[in-house]
Amino acid sequence: MPGTSQGTPCPEQQTTFSTTSDEQITRPEDEFAVSPVANFGDIQYSDAVSRAKANIERVEKMNEESDQRGRTWSIPVSPQLQAKTPIWSGRTQWQRQVREILNREEGRNLCRRHHADPERVFAVAVSMASFADQRTGRRVTASREVLAERAGVSVTVLKRARRVLVEFGLAREMVRGRFLRTLEQWAAEAHHGRKQIKATSVWALLSPRSVVLRTTRDRLPQATPPAQRWTRTPAATNEPRRPRYPQSRDHGPQSVALSFSTCTSVKKYKTTRASARGHDDPQKQPREPRSISLQKAAAGLIAHAPCLDTGEHIGSVCEALRDHYVDPERWSGRDIAIALTEDTRRRGWMWPARGSLKHPVRYLRWRLSAIDWSLPSPTERAEAAKRRRDAERHAAALAMVERAQKTASESVRRTAMARIRSVLQEKRA
Repeated sequence: MPGTSQGTPCPEQQTTFSTTSDEQITRPEDEFAVSPVANFGDIQYSDAVSRAKANIERVEKMNEESDQRGRTWSIPVSPQLQAKTPIWSGRTQWQRQVREILNREEGRNLCRRHHADPERVFAVAVSMASFADQRTGRRVTASREVLAERAGVSVTVLKRARRVLVEFGLAREMVRGRFLRTLEQWAAEAHHGRKQIKATSVWALLSPRSVVLRTTRDRLPQATPPAQRWTRTPAATNEPRRPRYPQSRDHGPQSVALSFSTCTSVKKYKTTRASARGHDDPQKQPREPRSISLQKAAAGLIAHAPCLDTGEHIGSVCEALRDHYVDPERWSGRDIAIALTEDTRRRGWMWPARGSLKHPVRYLRWRLSAIDWSLPSPTERAEAAKRRRDAERHAAALAMVERAQKTASESVRRTAMARIRSVLQEKRA
């Protein structure tokens, strides 16, 4: 019949025809009408596309406003907090300010109250300054592990040093590190192309007005009286003026704080000033050279435990063995690896894969501290067992010789039997 669906449950999805009296086929006006199902699917698709476009715009705007740099994504800092935070005077000037404050009595008292060494506080300050923005001193987004490794201290010491810098007003934590939200994870992936679920804290290094004025006032030259201004001798005027460095007089140029190459000023103090002084500390004991047996033990340990290979100089492994009193004359590299393997098996652990350890030497030190190295080594135990077996074999051989000696020969036996027969015959007679 005209206008029917011919038995289909969805008449709108099929084209129907109607026949007029003149046998002409005509199409209805709603021939191109879209079904409600198709309308609903198109609406969902358009909504999804619009939401995706909106999220992309938000991600791009977030990355553009926060000015993301580097290989990681950092948490954006609000503009209000940025406006309230002063900038520093420059990397070299800020390090000088930290050094001069730590040299004062109040700086030493504050470090003592936080159980932190002033030299290590300065080391942390230098490592943080190496990651800061050159112009503003902000955007210090390095993780605690990276800063601690760069400064040569532990994470606990790094936290204490940060507390000292914050209390002095020389550093400020702008945003605390946390897990990223979904939109922030999208922004991080759009920035560097990898998946990132956490972000580190964002720090800023400051040069407060009070600190700048105080350090500048201390460095200003004192005014010379007019009477003495024109009475200087030519020899006095031609004398070279010695530069003033903010280091404390109590420490030498090779202190903990000056053992870095991350800053140009520190590198200058480390090389130029050390060579200019030209004298050594008489109380400093000369470093004992590493013995050949110690180096062989370290090389053998790395050969039998490839996960401990640092890819660098073997001296760090030698120092780890020496610090834990491992006698290389008694413990070879193979013996040390066997002891570590036995301890690993006893704890139910497994050796890490090669290249999976971020700090192989630290892992080695941790494992060495859990073993008593005064006990006999596997080689010594094997040699003792061999000596016992040799002694047992020698004792068995001696026993056989004694038994052989005690055994009568054929001639002796015949003589003894003849004597016995003669005695018996005499008794019978």
